Amino acid sequence: MKTLSKFLCAALLGLLVLTAPPAAQAQTYGPPAWGPPVPQGTQFYYIPEIDGYYDLYAQQYIVFQNGQWVALPPSYYDPYAFHPVILDYRGRQPWVFVNAHRDRYPRRVVVVQPRRAIPPGQVRRAYREAYPQGRYEDNRGHGNNNGHGRSRRD
Repeated sequence: MKTLSKFLCAALLGLLVLTAPPAAQAQTYGPPAWGPPVPQGTQFYYIPEIDGYYDLYAQQYIVFQNGQWVALPPSYYDPYAFHPVILDYRGRQPWVFVNAHRDRYPRRVVVVQPRRAIPPGQVRRAYREAYPQGRYEDNRGHGNNNGHGRSRRD
């Protein structure tokens, strides 16, 4: 009888543990390391260099390509070349106001290219093509002038 009561207690405790709701995990959204601090509730940056947006909640870029707004992963661009602008916008489609954003925050002269990793093995091949002799030759520090740009005139 004593064993049965222990078993029932353990089963009841196990049932309570399994049916208890999971602990709520607080999701905090903040600016990425490369972005300026944002007030509570801010969801988007406008990035003039790519004429697009960065969604702080989804952590992705939103840009206009091939006639539609598409989401791109955060690794697609090098964000340290950007000058993001904090948008005071509440909603899910900031691109509705893209013309106002373009007028207010004009593009900078910086041209931003997507990051493209060189496939494995391509670095070595590119080096061989650039330097077929296998060495880099320049005249800095070698030969005449003892490493100085001008020759001496005595």
